[in-house]
Amino acid sequence: MVAGQVAQAGYDVARKTLGADGSAQAPDERQKKLRGIMNAVEVGQDIQPIIESMGEPPSEKSGNSQGYTCYEYAAVYSATDAAVLVAHNGKVAYYGNSRCTAEMQAANFTDGGKYAPR
Repeated sequence: MVAGQVAQAGYDVARKTLGADGSAQAPDERQKKLRGIMNAVEVGQDIQPIIESMGEPPSEKSGNSQGYTCYEYAAVYSATDAAVLVAHNGKVAYYGNSRCTAEMQAANFTDGGKYAPR
């Protein structure tokens, strides 16, 4: 009995977190749409059409002095796994399952870093 109550409580929290209130798109439909867009992205593409095709604003947008901008979309790969698009000069530099806090760390932009000039 207790296990069933715990499972129900977890389901209720997940449902509220994902916005399943009947008026919003079902989470799996939203995730499917955003995953499809992310699967079609290629490094070097213009970022703006991709952002527009997402159909919603990013849950987080951040940038740095090197001219990189990170766009994060929550709950794309799962209830907790976000998708990010990192752009430089209006072009996609990186995309995938991550968080802007991880992508925009200073170490990624220094010698040997993920986005360091080559």
